[in-house]
Amino acid sequence: MIEFTPATASDLPKIVAIYNETIPTHQATADLQPQTVAEKQAWFAAHNNHFPAWMIQVDHKIVGWLTLSAYSDRSAYDQTAEISLYLDVAARGHHVGSAALTFVDREAPKHDLTTVLARIFGHNQASRNLFTKFGYDHWGHLPAIAILPEGEADLEVYGKHFKSRA
Repeated sequence: MIEFTPATASDLPKIVAIYNETIPTHQATADLQPQTVAEKQAWFAAHNNHFPAWMIQVDHKIVGWLTLSAYSDRSAYDQTAEISLYLDVAARGHHVGSAALTFVDREAPKHDLTTVLARIFGHNQASRNLFTKFGYDHWGHLPAIAILPEGEADLEVYGKHFKSRA
């Protein structure tokens, strides 16, 4: 069974471990060096009831995390979030990502979010397919914006609008 529970500060080491697992693949993040818990504390502290963070568990074992982070500090974007979804290697390909996006469909309006954006490398076809499957439209293409060890990478922006609960 897949469960989503609010993330707490005590989850930060696991969040960082899962995140660091993805860095060498150059599929999901533009960070090129492993991050430390200390480096991620301010980022984690910025999450709250409006911009939440969750741990993902399968059969009571943490397999990933999900955040809806502030897109911008400018107030006109207060209802817009950027989604981050990271899964442990063993959880990938087992429909956990699908469960996470189904969860976001229910949760975004509860947090007064009307727009969710995803930034995905152009070469990460699995993530692009997942977000497209869940109704995210392709809203932008930023060519050769990232310089990875294997060369330049495009960034694709996907977005979805939600109705607020108001």
